[in-house]
Amino acid sequence: MALLVENLTARRGSFTLRVERLEVNSVVAVVGRNGSGKTTLLDAIAGVIKAEGRVETCGRDVSRLPPERRRLAYVQSLPVDPPTRVDKFLRALAKMHGTEAEVETVAERLGIKQLLTRRTGLSTGQKQLVNLAAALLTRPCAFLMDEPTSHLDWINKKAFNDAVKELNAPVLYVTHDPFEALYVADTICILENGTIKRCTKEKQDITHAYKLAETLLT
Repeated sequence: MALLVENLTARRGSFTLRVERLEVNSVVAVVGRNGSGKTTLLDAIAGVIKAEGRVETCGRDVSRLPPERRRLAYVQSLPVDPPTRVDKFLRALAKMHGTEAEVETVAERLGIKQLLTRRTGLSTGQKQLVNLAAALLTRPCAFLMDEPTSHLDWINKKAFNDAVKELNAPVLYVTHDPFEALYVADTICILENGTIKRCTKEKQDITHAYKLAETLLT
């Protein structure tokens, strides 16, 4: 099991998040309205904020470890600009993780080989794919994604989510969009007021997305 969360409690001001158990072995989307605790959930798992409970990655309890030692790749909503030319940025990062030989393969896998010699002029969608490539090169146990397509147009949103679906890695993907959740995830969980109400693998058709949306609005 790549990511397991048990009896997690985290607080932000007067808001409290409580998760009894959450298993992530494929792409799991957590859907919730603004303020439901989606980012708090990811921050608590990543170790960015203090939390009680157990977080396990790759069979190892990392609950008391700092974020950089948890082997979790955190892709956030606003992509980070590469500080230098894309290939130099990715190679420098890969060198830190012993994955230098994988840079070309990862770039080809994500369809960004043509961006490797670019330094400026990247679109937001291109930057997010570069960020995803950087995350892959760290060889994480799992990915945490916080509304990663919220600043992308629909073409780049589809390109990014297609790449996520092809990762063949555990991904905890939070979004307020049930349609996006249906497209990208194998399992969908509903988060309300800091609590995961239920998870389902039922994804029959688009009608199910409307039902999810209705659930969030009631």
